[in-house]
Amino acid sequence: MALSQTNRMFMNYVEKAFIFFILAQPALDILAYVNVPVSTILRGLAIGVAAGYLLCLPDGKWKKLSITYLIVLGAFMICHILNNHMVKAPFSISIELTYVLKTVYFIVMLIVYVFVIKSFSKQKNWQKVLQVIVFINLLVISFVMLAANMTNSGHRSYGALAKEGHSGWFFSANELSVILGMGFSIMLLYILKVKSTRSKILLLPVSILVIWAMLTVGTKVSFGSVIIVLGIALTFYSIKTIYNLKNWLNIIILLVLLTASLLMTPATPIGNNLGLTFGTNVVKQETDVSQSEKGTARRNILSGRSDFLYDMTAQYSKAPLSQKLLGMGFGGNYTIHPKLIEMDFLDWYFNFGLIGFVLLFLPLLCIGFRILSSLFKYRFSDITAPIIFTGAAVCLGMGSAFVAGHVLSSPAVSIYLAVLIGYLHTLAGREGSWQSNV
Repeated sequence: MALSQTNRMFMNYVEKAFIFFILAQPALDILAYVNVPVSTILRGLAIGVAAGYLLCLPDGKWKKLSITYLIVLGAFMICHILNNHMVKAPFSISIELTYVLKTVYFIVMLIVYVFVIKSFSKQKNWQKVLQVIVFINLLVISFVMLAANMTNSGHRSYGALAKEGHSGWFFSANELSVILGMGFSIMLLYILKVKSTRSKILLLPVSILVIWAMLTVGTKVSFGSVIIVLGIALTFYSIKTIYNLKNWLNIIILLVLLTASLLMTPATPIGNNLGLTFGTNVVKQETDVSQSEKGTARRNILSGRSDFLYDMTAQYSKAPLSQKLLGMGFGGNYTIHPKLIEMDFLDWYFNFGLIGFVLLFLPLLCIGFRILSSLFKYRFSDITAPIIFTGAAVCLGMGSAFVAGHVLSSPAVSIYLAVLIGYLHTLAGREGSWQSNV
């Protein structure tokens, strides 16, 4: 069914608003850090606008499936909260609702950005716009980190005094690490796609600043992202250089960035933290001061999480059938303080139960299948730089969600993952994108 003029205008406005909403993320996170609740209001409003946008889409299979899915998910979440209200003690409605909304936010943004970016891809230079927006966000974060470093006002990444690093004027070092890791891949894509040699050289100092910020956070997620992305880029462009010698400049730029990263590492917090990690097995990733005071700072990151996994598994085995199916809610059936495993997919399973896990994972499964089927359809040998770098960013986000958490139920991070999955989905579905110059 054809869209009315009013609907078309509304959709165009909403699509542009969602694209530039990405640009507002660093400001929202800084405002949240200084206790200005604008981010909560705007992100809640975004869910409502997203629902209106989906309803205004032209009739089609994917519109119907998306709306039906969200209705079913909403009904499940109501049953989930009502069931825990009856069987869970202690039960905090505010904590449970907050966690549900944060989780649903990612799912809604994921679905909406798949539609929004597909529509936005009709615009000229749509990829460049997305890449520039992510690049600007990383620069804002990096300059904030620099200002916090110069004024010694950054939020410590770790409670353990032996470990160094700060997240600037942002709350969570782990969340910031994932944002920087995913964004770094897109930033690098933008730099390497720039045609002017002069522009590439001028962008090198700001690229090194972003790398410095990633190393200054002090987490292995951000450090690993630098090495992984640069490694993938060097491999990709080394292969491309065999067939096209014009790529030699990109190889030099990547080698400069890799050398700068390795030289900065010993002088930055991650150098100190890696020394502790490999020397004394102090590996605790999180910043919980009270936990570090209890002596858990000497545990390995995964062994620390395995303790919470063991406790959650024990709670789950004792939970009634209704909680096994509908979930035990935030932190499980805790007695004093709720605590997540901090491995997002496992948290989904225990907190939302078997039914909830399947429902939440379904969009990722469907979109992932469509992306992979397109990869096979157009042959892996034809993929270009945007596919490689966006795919790397998505894999970093999903990998961090599985290993370190703080992604799928963190609106500050999950919106980037949603955007990048939407970006990759659009690239995979556009035959022209596979044949474009790299």
